[in-house]
Amino acid sequence: MKHLIIPILTLFCFYTEPLLAQNKPFKWPEGKRMAISLSFDDARLSNVDEGTALLNEYGVKATFYLVPNNAKQRLEGWKKAVASGHEIGNHSINHACSGNFVWARKNPLEDYTLEKMREELIETNRQLKDMLGVTPTVYAYPCGQTSLGRGKNTQSFVPLISELFVSGRTWLDEAPVDPTYCDMAQLTGMETDGKSFEQILTIIKDAAKNGQWLVLAGHETAASGAQTTRLDMLRQLCAYAKDPANGIWIAPVGEVAAYVKAARDTINIPEMVGPQTDGKIVLNANTGKGLGPKIQYMPEWKAFGWFTAADRVEWDVDITNAGKYEIQMEWSVDDTEAGKPFVIEAGSAKYAGKVGKTGSWETFKKETLGQLKLAAGKQKLVFKPDSQFSKGALLDLRAIELVPVK
Repeated sequence: MKHLIIPILTLFCFYTEPLLAQNKPFKWPEGKRMAISLSFDDARLSNVDEGTALLNEYGVKATFYLVPNNAKQRLEGWKKAVASGHEIGNHSINHACSGNFVWARKNPLEDYTLEKMREELIETNRQLKDMLGVTPTVYAYPCGQTSLGRGKNTQSFVPLISELFVSGRTWLDEAPVDPTYCDMAQLTGMETDGKSFEQILTIIKDAAKNGQWLVLAGHETAASGAQTTRLDMLRQLCAYAKDPANGIWIAPVGEVAAYVKAARDTINIPEMVGPQTDGKIVLNANTGKGLGPKIQYMPEWKAFGWFTAADRVEWDVDITNAGKYEIQMEWSVDDTEAGKPFVIEAGSAKYAGKVGKTGSWETFKKETLGQLKLAAGKQKLVFKPDSQFSKGALLDLRAIELVPVK
């Protein structure tokens, strides 16, 4: 936080900005109104026999989620697809779906464990890397199904997809992706198979009104047939999306996902935070909730600022393993404002300290403070001042990290 003399009207506008930010449209590149990603599943023969040639004609790059054994049937075609800039995604080795699909009964999701799924997905990436020279960073759920096991032993493998891939795409969904809200591991996929351009155009126009990301999903790319995205529709769609007047950014899933992730790092979206694979819990400012009369999330600094004695930050945290955690904090403060006491609380656990000097509001510092003994389960972690003060500010807070003590 910087201490500036600001006209009253400007100050009012500044403080109301976060309230309005939630209603602002997402900012797509070059002033585009929305994004579209075309995707196709299974490595169908028609994708490289007919589909990629049409896409290349319009300079449109798509995402193809491949099953390795299927891809081997047109290996040279897939190598050409990679060379022309199309993205290769992971669609597993066995294309496991629920055994309710009789054809899937040999390897049903009901018989999978998380470890078995992990091994298969890693092996899929290895095979595709060997075949095509690229390692997939995006995944599509076969049949759009996201859980394995059965009954009380059913488990979601969405967290596994979040760990292994930049994004995961589902299937037969009814809404486009909201870039500021979506779970990257559960991007909604809307069907193009059997659809006319007029049907798809209605969805595109609705998505454009809301600045959304439309991830379209199909299978075959041919003139007609079952589970087929028709070439005449695809041609019309490509022409429409490439017309600058329509304000559409059309790009592969991974490219759009990377852009959205980078943009979201500057947006305050409170969410439940759990441990990383190494057990560390990273509480960045953009995932916390600022509460109080003055506190603001500052996207240019990725930190909470304007922190008065009546303000606080709360994170919803899911502690998997109870025990002691080392507290690491990243903050900045002008040296003249340093020294004010603060407290970090989670359930009955409490750590009290004083804000150390960093040199200036623009200079952030990361330091280990002490330890918290945390209980397992979902809870709130609160950072707040530990005394009253009438002038100045507490600090600018960028992150708190909780590192398991071994």
